[in-house]
Amino acid sequence: MRIASTDILGSTGRTLLSTALISCIGVASVEAAQCRNAGLRAPVGYYQMPEPSTGGSYDCDIVQPHRGDMNFTSKYQGSDSARNELNQEAYQAYQEASATIRHFEKQVIAAADDYQVDGDGPVARDCVLDNLDTWAQADALMPDDINHVGQAVRKWALAAAANAYLRVKSSAPEAALDPSQVARIDGWFERVADGVRDYYTDREPRKVNNHDYWAAWAVMASAVATDDCGDWSWSLEKFDEAMGQIRSDGYLPKELSREDRALEYHNYAMQPLTLIALFAEVNGVDLHEQYRGAFEQLAQNVVDGLDDSAALERLTGHTQKRAGLSTAWGLAWMRPWAEAWGPLAGMPGFLAEFGPVKNTRLGGDIEYLYRVEPLWPAEDEPYPENVRIKL
Repeated sequence: MRIASTDILGSTGRTLLSTALISCIGVASVEAAQCRNAGLRAPVGYYQMPEPSTGGSYDCDIVQPHRGDMNFTSKYQGSDSARNELNQEAYQAYQEASATIRHFEKQVIAAADDYQVDGDGPVARDCVLDNLDTWAQADALMPDDINHVGQAVRKWALAAAANAYLRVKSSAPEAALDPSQVARIDGWFERVADGVRDYYTDREPRKVNNHDYWAAWAVMASAVATDDCGDWSWSLEKFDEAMGQIRSDGYLPKELSREDRALEYHNYAMQPLTLIALFAEVNGVDLHEQYRGAFEQLAQNVVDGLDDSAALERLTGHTQKRAGLSTAWGLAWMRPWAEAWGPLAGMPGFLAEFGPVKNTRLGGDIEYLYRVEPLWPAEDEPYPENVRIKL
């Protein structure tokens, strides 16, 4: 049973919830990852109760499921092993073939923001659930015919959809959820997560890169939404694999191999890695502390590179492409990092200049989700009652 907090936070009117369902604690270590009986939990921001709706109409866009195969063309088709030369014709083909899936990602996250952040009420919440249910009933994202680009698209869609689901499922009053609908959506997430796991498990070391990190984040978000300990443990193992790739100088060799896109892909890798570590810490697994030296050096290298890419250019021998990097979505990982572990040198300036940050595949309105204090309860304590919104 959910119990509303006694704190009404600031002028925003947002209320935070307490529930036995989220008093779970995670696992002891990456190597021996086992969920405790109470289950998995998200950061506190996911449980914020939206403002009461002020009325008015809400137009819900139900995105019809992607049909057919997921054999998509790579935007780098024809490029050499660096995979860094954009093929405009192939990119256009990819955009057209995957358009429905990308629209679905954006729609479910936008509706979750409408519900939690903008106060559009139960109709926005139901818009998330009805979209997910529509795709679940169609068993979308599970074609027999899927290539490596389709596998990448599937994991990104899982990351966005699972975050939208986790937000509304966590913050909605229990009576508002239809058990049969929840069961259908949960079952679909489990099948999609299994598909992602199957492809990204036991990959050759030479192939492991940012795609594996995104797969781990997508499966982790789904695991928390469905309370799946097996998927949770797999995600932690993939994070461990990622940390083992970091060189002594704090760079990722597979992302360095992207030559003039090395900075772009290092920054892209930091997005899922940051959120995995934060979700793990919420559940009692302090990955940030366990890998502090290498993990912080990697993050600092990325922040430094965004400010001045000279070091990366010396390492790769290539001037770095910077389009789309310093944006509200490209830098979204910095807000959770700064709130959880304190800002690294250079982060405050980027956040001040390019915030408020948002990112569909990291959860949507990142400022809303992570500018609360504390981010999680201490030890096995229940959900904290005294929570404040940072201004």
